[in-house]
Formats: sequence, structure tokens, C-alpha cells
Amino acid sequence: MKIAIIISIILGIFGSAGYYVYTRATQAFTGTFVSSKVFLGLYILVLVSFFMGKIIEHYSLGFISNFFVRIGSYGLGFFIYALLIIIFFDFIRFINFIIPFYPSFFTADYQKTKLIVGLVSILIISIINIKGYLNARTPVVKEIEVSISKSKANFDSLNIVAISDIHLGTMVNKSKTQRLINVINELNPDLVLIAGDVIDDNIKVVKHYELLENFKNIHSKYGVYACMGNHEYISNAHTNLEYFEENGIHILKDTTVKIADSFYIIGRDDLQGERISGKVRKSIDELTTDVDFELPVFLLDHQPFKLDKIAEFPIDLQFSGHTHNGQIWPFNYITGLLFEQDWGYLKKNSTHFYISAGYGTAVMPLRVGNKSEIVNIKIINDFLSN
Repeated sequence: MKIAIIISIILGIFGSAGYYVYTRATQAFTGTFVSSKVFLGLYILVLVSFFMGKIIEHYSLGFISNFFVRIGSYGLGFFIYALLIIIFFDFIRFINFIIPFYPSFFTADYQKTKLIVGLVSILIISIINIKGYLNARTPVVKEIEVSISKSKANFDSLNIVAISDIHLGTMVNKSKTQRLINVINELNPDLVLIAGDVIDDNIKVVKHYELLENFKNIHSKYGVYACMGNHEYISNAHTNLEYFEENGIHILKDTTVKIADSFYIIGRDDLQGERISGKVRKSIDELTTDVDFELPVFLLDHQPFKLDKIAEFPIDLQFSGHTHNGQIWPFNYITGLLFEQDWGYLKKNSTHFYISAGYGTAVMPLRVGNKSEIVNIKIINDFLSN
């Protein structure tokens, strides 16, 4: 019942926003195709395409589901910025209503003015979406250097490639997955770490297009290790973790492993697991009970909450994701309020944190105000170099 109420509220808000955008569009483009019933039908179809595609995916994977998800994903990106621009201009109109400041040439032919504003708005929205698509399609390699001092570490440097929020699925398809693998291998990693959300929202799509199989082609001295993300639960991938193992990804679900007597990797379960199963995930105290902190310790935790607690321990590096750095402006302001650090590097006590904007995207294949990223972390052991 609770879920039905939440869904009803979301649909109500989405429907109201859709009606608001459509009303303003018809006012700006009166007497054009936008005012026709054909346009209304197409507009509604685009708005609901993503949801239609996701429903179809659960029953039949293929061209039809792919088509609707893609159309809906791009359409939602266009719709969000149309909504923001219309709100902006309505705010300007409200200010003008209180304190008139429109110049006379603005009001001389108001319908013509609205048409020009509408056309300019479409141009701006199109440019934003094209730029957002390119940002999502062309990841950057973020390089950082982290200095540690561990007496028992048998290396003076370690090359880590770290990624998060890959979101394998309809939008992060085979070609984009292959680009990821190629970049990882070009960086010649000693270790690959994934901070959750390998899968998007449907494990069936990943299996159908054999997307996870690409990860068997990663060349890494110590292997590929990942923690659970909330989308591993949303996609139902948490019931099939052996599928990850078969394709070269070692999932650490509230697990601590010692690698080659050289370092530890701790992988925490995601908070979503507690919401689904009711089982509280292990604390850091429990996960580090048998850890020798004279060796380097790397922690994977998908959602970067309670960083102060982690910094109480001599953990060398926590790598997280989840935030997408908002993915599209202005949502980065929301993630900035929700998280102490929603993107980038932070050091607390002796612990280094990096929260990644992620490689993939959720819902819309767009990134506005940030780019998809792959993080290359060089660990330098000062104890051996001194």
C-alpha cells in the first residue's frame, strides 16, 4: 500500500509537470504543429516511453524494449531542461507582473515574442542535451596520488584503476562497455576496484546482451574486486552473485580479503540490502577484527555516508560512488546537501577518500556539469621510499 501511494504521488507530480510544459509550449507556438493533436500524442508517447520500455523489458527483450527505453531516456533529458527553462521564464514574468520592466518591443507583438523565446529555448535545450550526451559518452581519466606509510607493505607503489556506477544495461551497452575495458587495460592496473552499481536496473538485460562477459578481458595483476551497490538490489543481481565471479569480478559483500600478503580489501554491503532483507550490514569494527593495519587497507563502500567513522580507523583509502555528482545540473546541489563529500578527493585523519562521479548514467544518458570518469589512483608507500 505504501509503495502504491508513493508511485501515485510520483506519477501525479510527473503528470502535472508534463501538463505544465505542454501548456506553455502550445502558448509559445500557437497555430503551429505544436498545437495539433498529433503533437500531443507524440508528446505523451515520448514522456511515457521510458516507463513503457522498462515494463516491456521484463517480458520481452529486443528491439521494441530497446527503442522505447532509448526514446524515453533522451526525451526525459529534454523534458527536464524544458521544465527548468519554463520555470525560469515564468519567474521573470512574475517579477514583471509586480514591477513592470519589459521593453515596449517585447510587448508590441507578444505572440511573436513568445515564439522567438520558444525557438531560442529549444536551441538552448538542444545544445545542453548534445553537450550532456558527449560528456557521458567520452569519459575522462582522473589521476590522483595517495601517499601511505605501511611497514609491512611489500611494494613502493601500486597502480589502481577505480570505477563506480557503471550501470550496465540498455544505455550502457556493449560498445560503451568495451570502451571502458580498453581504457582500464591501457592504464595497466595492478588492481581494479569497483564501488558498486555494476548493473543498472535489470540483470536480464545484462545477460541478454552479454555485457558482463567483457570484464573477463581485464588485465590486472591482482584481479577485479567490487562491493555491492543499491542497483545490485534494484536489478535483482544480488541473487546471482556467482554470475559476477564467472566473469572475473569478485564481489565483496561485507567481506574482508587479504591479497597476496600485500594488502587488504574490505567490501561493504550496500544500505539497500538492509532495507530489502532487514539484515543490518556489518560494522567497520567487525570487518576489521582480524586486519593487520601495518598492511595497506582499501575500503569499498558504495554510498559515502559517515566518513568520520571510517576515519577513526587507520584505513588508507575509501573509494565510493553513488552520487554521480548529481549527473545533471542542478541536481549536484542536492547531492552536495545530502553528502559531506559528493565528488572528488578528501582526507580525514590518515584516511584518503575519493567519491567518484561514476562511469555510467542512470535513466538519462546525459551528464551536465560533470563528465563520466575512470579514476587512476597511484598508491605510494612512503615507508619503503624513506
